[in-house]
Amino acid sequence: MPELCDITYSRQESIAAVRGYYQFLTTLYLKESDILEPPEGGWPSVTPSAIQQLGKTDEVGSLLRHLPYIRRPGNGEPQAFPYSQFANWEASCTYVNQGRSKLEGVKSCSEGYYENDVPPHVVSLTSGGRNNFPIFLDTELGVIYWPECPGDIQHDSDAPCERVWDDPYEYASMSEAEWRAEGAYWAIPDFFEILKDQFRRLLFVPTSTLTVVDVHHYHDSSGFIEFLQGIYREHGWPDLEQYNKLECLKDIQKRLMEKYPDNVDPDEDPNL
Repeated sequence: MPELCDITYSRQESIAAVRGYYQFLTTLYLKESDILEPPEGGWPSVTPSAIQQLGKTDEVGSLLRHLPYIRRPGNGEPQAFPYSQFANWEASCTYVNQGRSKLEGVKSCSEGYYENDVPPHVVSLTSGGRNNFPIFLDTELGVIYWPECPGDIQHDSDAPCERVWDDPYEYASMSEAEWRAEGAYWAIPDFFEILKDQFRRLLFVPTSTLTVVDVHHYHDSSGFIEFLQGIYREHGWPDLEQYNKLECLKDIQKRLMEKYPDNVDPDEDPNL
């Protein structure tokens, strides 16, 4: 069982974990062209001024300056997590620098209901308004918190990595401990292995190149998720030697039109 005293934060390890997660998603559904890699030296928009205005530490700024991000195309932003988008801090900092975004709005979109209790050394990896599931990376402790983590994931005996069980009320202030104690948390690399495993087992299920649902929140009386899972398995997932992403996604769109036309993503590229 991992304990906080045995976990350390590494910027490079965190960047590698995010990059590895995005690359994994491109094997299943995400377009490779939607992954944006930082230029040498990092994203120029992630300036000390922007980070200071956001109320975050220099280390958070250094992390965000070198993370890869997911493109925000005009026809819909791809989800890298069920019902939520991962934050594109390069774009957000650009808007902050240009005065096009109110800081309160940026924080609200990324931190949701928890924004008043999130310290400067913690940053959300997701951003998408009140329906967004916040995911918090702590650059001091080296862990990621998922406050709204479903119970099935928290207590999954088949999970590839163990969660951290240290009680936040023993190491954090009362206001912070409340959100840190909700859901579950993991060492940063382990958190992304948990997410990958959910996709491999089709507990997280993409409906297109843009949208992801899951079995933990979706009330599926129509058999919609089982229908999708069956198509992915027909096409060989999770065996990457058999799985053909393009053919599978085309088949999903075709069969959705036939059986679940209301679930067809209107922003999906018809040409894939």
